[in-house]
Amino acid sequence: PRHWPAFLVALVPGFFNWAQQVASDFAAAVCEQGFLVDGSLVEAGSNAACAVSARSNEAWTLRPTLVAVRTFGKGYILTSIVWAAMVVYIADSKFGMAAIWSLIGAALSAFGLVHAEVVFLPWEPEGDASFHWELVGGYVLTAGFLVVIELVQRFKKQPSQEPKDIEEVSPGEASIERV
Repeated sequence: PRHWPAFLVALVPGFFNWAQQVASDFAAAVCEQGFLVDGSLVEAGSNAACAVSARSNEAWTLRPTLVAVRTFGKGYILTSIVWAAMVVYIADSKFGMAAIWSLIGAALSAFGLVHAEVVFLPWEPEGDASFHWELVGGYVLTAGFLVVIELVQRFKKQPSQEPKDIEEVSPGEASIERV
């Protein structure tokens, strides 16, 4: 039961991918069917047309929310794996391992394997991949935060109480518990 949040978080990138496809299909259908101008239908082939093609990259840069939907939907399978692994390790209080998965997400994002349409070298992003440094930074900051939590967790642990060997126990310390 404690890993259910990981399952739900893993669904989020797939939802973004689905939303991007539905929005793109809807915008394309609107552009293909025409527009209402002053109450009358203007066919798509006339003077009135979409400002940009509904399926083009430019359509997704018109609003910041569109950029986010598209960005988080790209490479959604790998993104789901990374996010789910992070949440599983967080649920298990293994923050160091969650930080490692966050760094894996940063590396995947730096090369365009997640959050981008094309794979690229980090120093030569292609197309609309300019947003990738912000994503890499987000993953790295998350990893740093998780490392801090791991260190705090390690220093707050009480020293373990090792059981004494039977030879070290004096007769006065020995007691028998009744069940």
